[in-house]
Amino acid sequence: MQYHQPSLPLTGNAPEKNRSGHPHFAPRRRSELFFVLKPPPSLAEEIYKAACEHAHGRTNRQPHPAHLLHVSLLSMDEFDEPPYELIPRIETAIGSIRACPLTVTLDGCAIYGGGRHLALTSAAKNTDIQAFARMLHGALSRHNLPRQAFRAPSPHVTIIYGYGCKEVLNIGKLSTWQAREFALVYSHKGETRHEPFGCWRFNVDAPPYSRPASQLSLLDEPITGGDRNPALTTKAAIRNDGPRETR
Repeated sequence: MQYHQPSLPLTGNAPEKNRSGHPHFAPRRRSELFFVLKPPPSLAEEIYKAACEHAHGRTNRQPHPAHLLHVSLLSMDEFDEPPYELIPRIETAIGSIRACPLTVTLDGCAIYGGGRHLALTSAAKNTDIQAFARMLHGALSRHNLPRQAFRAPSPHVTIIYGYGCKEVLNIGKLSTWQAREFALVYSHKGETRHEPFGCWRFNVDAPPYSRPASQLSLLDEPITGGDRNPALTTKAAIRNDGPRETR
């Protein structure tokens, strides 16, 4: 993994007036470091093209560029500048998990964020994606790395930020892919730019993801016609032997 220090412009915060009439400075916008799944380039281009066609005549906001489309998995934290010093420890933490590829299916479209953004969504429960996000969070915790409170991800791909319209995109066909790798990106706030911090391949030989307790409780019921499926009760091992690469 290569380390580099980007050249960033120096920016100031414009002063505002509070209720007392005294000026104060608005809080500085911070950038976010988070894990993502990215659609294959060909699919990302299809999604981007559909978003452009939908945006025409409806909004003056530009669709999110194809190469930045992603499904958010887990946020580490927000920072004022890229925390390059964390990269070796993150590499070690990710090296402690072992996880199989994930299938992502986007079959709907919705407006979220107080009616501001348009996104492709998934009606599925996505228990495997949630289980993997929990594995990531556990690895960060064990290695005492920054991480926000765990929230089970609800997979979606935002296609237009600041959409400002109530009409959703008509889904002509499912957008689905098997994610064979996941990435860590640093999103430079206000720059529409993702700086890659690392990319790791899933391990195709890893065991199935563990099921949530609510589903495991169903296994206490008698099952006719054969034994219980042992894969449903096998807890995924936490190690990753897959090769690593950077984007």
